[in-house]
Amino acid sequence: MTTQVDVIIIGGGMVGCTLAVALSQAPRLNILVIEAVKPTPISETERFDLRICALNQASESLLTQLAIWQHIPSQRQGAFHKMIIWEDQHNSLEFNSTETDFPTLGTLVENRQLQQAALHVCHQKPNITLTYDAPIKQQGQIITLANGTTYQAPLIVGADGAQSQIRQWAEIPFTGDTYDQSAIVCTVTTEKTHQQTARQRFLNSGPLAFLPLADPHQCNIVWSQTHHEAQQHMQSSNDDFIKQLNQAFDYQLGDILSISQRASFPLQRRHAKHYVLDGLALVGDAAHIVHPLAGQGVNLGLLDAVTLADVVLDAHRQGQAIGQHSVLM
Repeated sequence: MTTQVDVIIIGGGMVGCTLAVALSQAPRLNILVIEAVKPTPISETERFDLRICALNQASESLLTQLAIWQHIPSQRQGAFHKMIIWEDQHNSLEFNSTETDFPTLGTLVENRQLQQAALHVCHQKPNITLTYDAPIKQQGQIITLANGTTYQAPLIVGADGAQSQIRQWAEIPFTGDTYDQSAIVCTVTTEKTHQQTARQRFLNSGPLAFLPLADPHQCNIVWSQTHHEAQQHMQSSNDDFIKQLNQAFDYQLGDILSISQRASFPLQRRHAKHYVLDGLALVGDAAHIVHPLAGQGVNLGLLDAVTLADVVLDAHRQGQAIGQHSVLM
């Protein structure tokens, strides 16, 4: 027997769960969130995760309005008030929140913390159902899970990331190019405090960013470089990597005392030819992928979520078909 709902969201990550919470403002909308793997709870004493997002003021505002932000522990929030960008001693820029109407320029939050906060709010909403299983087939507006359960909805949303199964099933072209670069990420502990300042240096091979975490002596780094350089740095010892990192960063925070495990991933830009079709919408990385240079990936995804929610909620209030292509456009 197929269960009928109003909206099926494939992907219970940061963007998918935020979309669900935004849609839940209409009490009569029944929303199903399908996430392949149930996330493990995060301990407050855990080390900072390598996957970090830089949330701007607009994202913080919308997450606060949806009562999600309040569930991100303050001790895991890395607010920054200043940003320094430079190439060499003769070319630099500085930005300060005191020059704006906002208390901060942004906040660094672990992806898992944001997902956990959004999931917490989802569990509080009576019109949101979460199920943890893998979707294995889409036939029209029917989704079949690995356990054989089927669900049907007039609107299916793909929030399932860059390798979106929903986008592939819909045969939506996902075009773009690579940057011929990889990014190395890790957490570093520094001699000097970061003073709630984000720092980014432009090198010949790509930008190197030090992003301040809640601990005043710790930063998340994102070092974009050629694939060959990244491979060499991933294979080097911790001591050798720290030496190279210190030199590349001009010892701006004194010596780097220690580093966490490193990870590397290729950089690319991608764009779905269609964000919406009849009965289907894409949000977040399922729709577009951008370079981490400006830290806008998650912010764009959250904006996708609230924009789509506004369209769907408005159509629902007017009694329109929420999955109709002309409504979603």
